[in-house]
Amino acid sequence: MESRHPPWPVVVLGVLAILAGSVVVWVVETMPPDLDPAAIPSQVLAPPAGEFLAAVEEGRRAAREVLAGEKLPGLSLAVAVDGDVVWAEGFRYADLESRAPMTPSTRLRIGGVTEALTAAAVGRLVERGRLDLDAPVRRYRPDFPEKAWPIRTRDLLSHTAGLRPYRGEGGIFVGPPCANDAERLARFAAEPLRARPGTERRYSTFGLSLAGAVVAAAAEEPFVEFVRRELLAPLGLNDTVPDVDTRTGAADARPYYPRLMLEPRLGVHDAPPIYPSCHLAAIGFVSTPTDLVRFGAATIDGTLLEPATVERLWTPVTLEDGTATGQGLGWAIRDVPLGENGDLVRIVGHGLKGVVVKGSLGVETVGGQVAGATTTLLLVPEHRIAVAVATNVSGAESVPRLALRLAEVWWGAEAGESRGEQRAQERGR
Repeated sequence: MESRHPPWPVVVLGVLAILAGSVVVWVVETMPPDLDPAAIPSQVLAPPAGEFLAAVEEGRRAAREVLAGEKLPGLSLAVAVDGDVVWAEGFRYADLESRAPMTPSTRLRIGGVTEALTAAAVGRLVERGRLDLDAPVRRYRPDFPEKAWPIRTRDLLSHTAGLRPYRGEGGIFVGPPCANDAERLARFAAEPLRARPGTERRYSTFGLSLAGAVVAAAAEEPFVEFVRRELLAPLGLNDTVPDVDTRTGAADARPYYPRLMLEPRLGVHDAPPIYPSCHLAAIGFVSTPTDLVRFGAATIDGTLLEPATVERLWTPVTLEDGTATGQGLGWAIRDVPLGENGDLVRIVGHGLKGVVVKGSLGVETVGGQVAGATTTLLLVPEHRIAVAVATNVSGAESVPRLALRLAEVWWGAEAGESRGEQRAQERGR
């Protein structure tokens, strides 16, 4: 006698359909409300420079559209031209619960933008003859095990050292904090290389950690102390400090993480605890966009490092087989089409990943991602422009795109005929 009950696959599919429907209902009912771009609050510490008011208004519109479209908790940005910060503004909230405002003074995690500090520290030691980019790292760190092939500091900063990446291979933030370089290196030192150095580009947080250990050895002092004394203090970058191993760390902004599919617009929750002390030279600092553009401006104008050193860092690395990487030493470099005519403009920074066709901006972007923040720093060296944008949530893909948009807006303002001639004359004096 045939059973009147439906076969079990049909039952299972029915249950799954009900569960899927419940999830969809939950997502829809708990999504954060839509934001009115015009109603998003913001704060500035000082009025923007009058000559750039039109650019500021365009930038504000773009920032509010990004905030509303991706429903970001908060956003902070800054632009510097010719060494001066011409605009800095914070939008929405540093903390959603308390409604504490995001301001230009709010410190956020900067993730991979920390790499720029590490590259500058290396550059300073190279200038002083204390570090050779092409020497094996074991000259400085004999405690790092010998590998199948020697690794150079140049390989570490260009991500061509053959060290493994962390994505998809276990979280880099799991475990206790690290008290010294020996504990940092112990996280990966025993592992074999994945490729011969110079044969492929593979981003590695561990490579930057090793670069920080090399800096400490060459400087004969802790990495953080060298960076603070040699780079941050001379520029007055008082809001750029190492993170600490707590939920919020040294950041003033409450760090959030998307609750679903790395999409902030679907809602956020508190970011999990992380241990930046194990990766200080890679992702271990917090800062403000204002400090970041000051750092960028000092890199452009030769205040921080000698111009020849900067160009050395900004020269794209080529693999052994001739493949271009678009990666310098601690910086990505791209020729980006800007403006209606698609003029190619060199952009250097953190937040560039491969050239594709995307409207007037021909660049696919990815920011300095870390648990609880997305940060981008872009420089337009030939026009002496620095742009930084940061938000207090991971996965905010719109942040690097906004930074590129601001770079295009200020490049257009700088490239204006009368303004461009005036700036050129001023620079020639």
